[in-house]
Amino acid sequence: MSKYQRFVAKRGCGSRISSRLARAAVGLITACAAGIALAQPAPQAPVPQRPAPQPAAQPQKLTIGFVDIAGDPRYEPIQGPDRLTLKTREHPFTGAQVGIDEAQPLTRVLKTDFALERITVKSAAEVAGAVQQALETRDIHLFLVDVPADALKSLAAAVRGRDTLIFNVSADDDSLRRDLCAAELVHVIPSLAMRMDALVQYLVSRKWRDYLVLQGPASADAAGAKAFENSAKKFGARIAAHQNFKAGTDPREREQNNPALLSAINRDYDVVFVADEAFDFVRQVPYHTVRPRPIVGGIDLEPVAWHWTWEHNGAPQVNSRFEKRSGGRHMEGADWAAWLAVKMIVQSTLRTRSIDFAQQKKFILGDATFDGDKGLAVGVRPWDHQVRQAVLLAAPYTVVASAPVEGFFHRTNELDSLGDDEPETPCHLNK
Repeated sequence: MSKYQRFVAKRGCGSRISSRLARAAVGLITACAAGIALAQPAPQAPVPQRPAPQPAAQPQKLTIGFVDIAGDPRYEPIQGPDRLTLKTREHPFTGAQVGIDEAQPLTRVLKTDFALERITVKSAAEVAGAVQQALETRDIHLFLVDVPADALKSLAAAVRGRDTLIFNVSADDDSLRRDLCAAELVHVIPSLAMRMDALVQYLVSRKWRDYLVLQGPASADAAGAKAFENSAKKFGARIAAHQNFKAGTDPREREQNNPALLSAINRDYDVVFVADEAFDFVRQVPYHTVRPRPIVGGIDLEPVAWHWTWEHNGAPQVNSRFEKRSGGRHMEGADWAAWLAVKMIVQSTLRTRSIDFAQQKKFILGDATFDGDKGLAVGVRPWDHQVRQAVLLAAPYTVVASAPVEGFFHRTNELDSLGDDEPETPCHLNK
């Protein structure tokens, strides 16, 4: 055995070297395995699958009908001699359009589209049928109606007991509120009695208590004169004299067509009230009376639902929107009534969050109040469905006053000092 072999056998170096090499190899393999493991990406958690997006719900639609008559004589221009146009009169459809325009910002909030469908018929006899057809075939339950009183009476009979509300926006006849007394009607335009009460309140507030009444030959003139006299009695004024006139220039009838002769009475008076639907005689009365007295009623100072010079309660904005929509026309009483009727319907949708007719009807005819931009909040009287409201006393280029006039009180609502209060009317829809 060589020295080297004896050395290895004695020291055991071969086994130690082999052991070190083995441990080094194991370490290297372990490190490589660890490196490989570190290089591998960590297992990812499963990604949850999102549900497919649902299509957006389509907005519901609320359609409001607007009914009028083609060739309605109430809207023919008033002409004087030599076809001189004295007054132009327009259908109030634009007022309803302004109401729809104002409702558009609520479309997304309420998920409701508000639409206006104009239904124009050829004659008053077709009004009832057109409304019934729209109610039955197009599911329209709410209507703004711009028709004369006789057509409204026929319509009320045709829809009695049906699921509909008819908003009267232009007929001021007291008989519609008193004698017809229909539960399906809501009278947005102020009644003749309301307007005359407003006028007399203002006159009495100025201590003008004695009146000369000049009445024309038309049936509307008789109704206006009677309403004015009733209001005078109601507020403690008196009629100094009542004269009938006949418009024209025939000298043989000068005692009936001459304002100076008609006003030359023995008893003094503070004011001359003229009832002249034709607007032919009344325009000659100012500055032609024997005594220098104010002229009211058909000219100079008139009680109206709305006037384009009203400057309070948001009125300038409403007037501006209307003039823009109409191409420059001034907003008048029937326009305001159509605008407010749409506003009442839209607000009923907002408050009830529904287009269900029963809920809307309950809201509108209940204790709800609405902003008519005339100061005091308006609402529907439960006994005759007249919308209680302020009445403006307007001269041609300014609003002189607003009624109820300060100093005229009512036990529950001062607006009920205008027109038929509950104890005074034969209509009691709430009983």
